Formats: sequence, C-alpha cells, structure tokens
Amino acid sequence: MPPNSKSLIRTAFEYSLLIVPLYLLAGAPLLRSFFGSPGETDDEVADLISKLNTSTLMIPDEDLICPKSTYVVHILSRDPLVAYIEDFIRNDEASHLVEISEPNFTPSTVWAGSEESHDMTIRLSEKALLPRDHTVKCIEARARAFQGWRPDVFIEELYSQRYGPSGYYRHHFDGGVSSSRFGRISSFMVYLDASCTGGGTNFPKLKRPENKSWCKFIECGDEISKGIDGEELEGITFKAIKGNALYWENFRPDGSMYEESWHAGLPVKTGTKIGLNIWSWYQKGYEELLKSQKSP
Repeated sequence: MPPNSKSLIRTAFEYSLLIVPLYLLAGAPLLRSFFGSPGETDDEVADLISKLNTSTLMIPDEDLICPKSTYVVHILSRDPLVAYIEDFIRNDEASHLVEISEPNFTPSTVWAGSEESHDMTIRLSEKALLPRDHTVKCIEARARAFQGWRPDVFIEELYSQRYGPSGYYRHHFDGGVSSSRFGRISSFMVYLDASCTGGGTNFPKLKRPENKSWCKFIECGDEISKGIDGEELEGITFKAIKGNALYWENFRPDGSMYEESWHAGLPVKTGTKIGLNIWSWYQKGYEELLKSQKSP
C-alpha cells in the first residue's frame, strides 16, 4: 500500500469530498469540458443528441436507500484521472450480480460506425444487461457518488461481461460518439468474479508507477502477461481481483479522447472472469427532457 494510503481511505461520502481538490489539481478537466466548445453550435449539438439512444441513461431514484459502502481509493494518475478502488463491490453484491446475469448472457458484439456485429477476432466474450433491481440501483448511485454527484451526469444501463478460457477484448476506447457537451465521460471496470488466471486489463499508454506497492494490483516482473497476439505489452496491466474496480476519464476538455484510456481485456488463460461495466454519460438537459415528455 502506498505511503499516503491512509489519506485515501474514504467512505463513498468522504471520497466525493476528496475528488474535488484532485480535479482542481488536475486542472478540472471534466468541469471545463462541461461548458462546451465555442466551435460547436447549439443546433449541431441538438442534431447529434437526436441520434443518440438516451433511453439507456438511468435517472436515480430520489427515495433510494442503500447500505453504507466503504472502500479504499488509490490515485494512479491525475491527468487523466485514473483511480484504483479496493472493495468497490461487496462479495454478496458480486454474487447477486453474477446470479441475475446468468439468464441474460449473449455473445458480445462490436460496433463499426453504425453497424453492430459479432466479431470474435476483436471480442470473444458474453454480455448481459442487468435487470434494474435494488442492488443495481444502489451500485448506480455509488458510481455517481464516487464522482461527486455532478449535475447532468448519468449512469448508463449496466452490463456484465463474461470471459471464459481464451476470452478477450482487443484494445479500444470506451468513448464512442461524443461531443465537448455530451459523451461517455468516464468508465469503471469492476471485477465480479476472478476465478481465473490471466484476464488482466491492459492500458499500454499509462505510465508504470515507481512505487512497488502497486504490484499488489498490477502485473510486475515475471507476472507480466503477453498481448492477445503474443506480443510484449507496454504500460500497465491491472490484475483481475474480485470486488475491486478501476475508474478512469475518457475525454480531454476539448472533447478529444485521452490516449491513455486505450485499453484491452487480455486473454483468460484458465477459469472465468466476469466484469461489470459502469459508464457515465454527460448529457445536459436530459432530465428536463424526460420530465417534459412525462407531463400531460
């Protein structure tokens, strides 16, 4: 554990206070992006929004009551903000999410422009849309609280991903369609089941930390995996550890993607890995739009 780890141990509420000064130190990258780009007109933004499926954005329940969560946060990078979170998901929550995923697993797809297809040369796994029960809603709320309950930031509907032996996902960005005024601004990768060898998450453009305490969470020395095609890997590979999570930003203030967010799910050698994707979408005016549609 890093020397300053005691200062990084926070409950979900405490971390929301911690994240603010970290963002200021990093130049408040997401906050600046929320004000938009002077080169983008309102009509252009409205046209892009009209092409998006905003029904996948979850509005939090105002009366939701969730059990208190406690986790440990380690800051790897501030620009982009990359954090490693120990015990983000409790064991009982992980087991429940795996259970409700089971009936819904289907082969994972990939997108090329507007075309969706099955391409096992890019992605070999199964995905499951999670029924939005109380546990799922509480995890959505936890992810929002982690980021400080920012206005106009919504959690997308949650999917789990199951990787069996040889399962993988080649390097990719999470961002997809985006603008400086809307887009998938951040990602969590949560490990629900890590009954496997291999299956780490590789970020080739992240700088490896000098502190050896990070070797608890990242591959070091003889542990370092090969790539999907057997190539030597650069950057950092995070180990799959049940209950733990990664959090990272996807965009710079100008709406371009951080190169550092380029990542891959490395092949599972033996056993099974099940991950949970939590994506946050910034969409100004979305909640007001829904309220107006519900009005008589």
